[in-house]
Parts: sequence; C-alpha cells; structure tokens
Amino acid sequence: MLVIALLGASTGCAQTACPAIGWINTVEVDASAFGADVFVQFCVDAGCSAGPGEESTTSSVMGAPVQNEDGVFSLSMTTPQEAMIRVYDATGTRLQESAHDITWTHSTEPCGGPSTAAPIILTV
Repeated sequence: MLVIALLGASTGCAQTACPAIGWINTVEVDASAFGADVFVQFCVDAGCSAGPGEESTTSSVMGAPVQNEDGVFSLSMTTPQEAMIRVYDATGTRLQESAHDITWTHSTEPCGGPSTAAPIILTV
C-alpha cells in the first residue's frame, strides 16, 4: 500500500517553479462628477496616497497607495477590501470623504499575478 501511495505522489503532479517576481494591483477612481480640477486621495489600512500639496512618492512596497500619472492608484501587491476616498477642490478644501468596498478579481495563473477591481465611481 505504501508503494502505491508513493508512486501516485511522484507521477502526474508536476510542480511549478515560480520566478521571484511581483506585480502591482491598481484601482481607478472616477471623480469626474466633481469637475475637472479636483484632487483625489486614496486611503487603505497601509496608509494614504499623497494629499493636496504633499509630494507624491513614486512607489510603495508596504501597500500605501500611490497615484499614477493617469489618476490610477497603485497598491503594490495588496488587495485591501475597503478604501477611504477624499476629494479636494483646487484650493485644498475637502469636498467629500467616503468609504468604498473594493471587490477584487484575483489571477488564476499558477504563479499569481495582478488582481483587478472595477473602477470606483464617485458621486456628488
């Protein structure tokens, strides 16, 4: 019986060797309901993206969001379930603060990969 179990374990079960890679999960926030000249800050448990007048960092290894040039927020390899989103006008006055659930679709690749989420559309 032991021989059969060992044979079964050694055949037909190929292991996948995954390279030491990483990916970036992103979320788009659509704040167009507030007009063209607004600033969006995205916060999760790991921290917040830069606020109005703060210098933005270009990367985060701990999962604090970073806003890309196209307004999409990068979250490193994290997939937080909720975000607090703040919208500011051009003078830095906060117009809205609201909590949003994030539903992720996770990669089914053997070595993982970026997760995706539907855009978060803000309303006034």
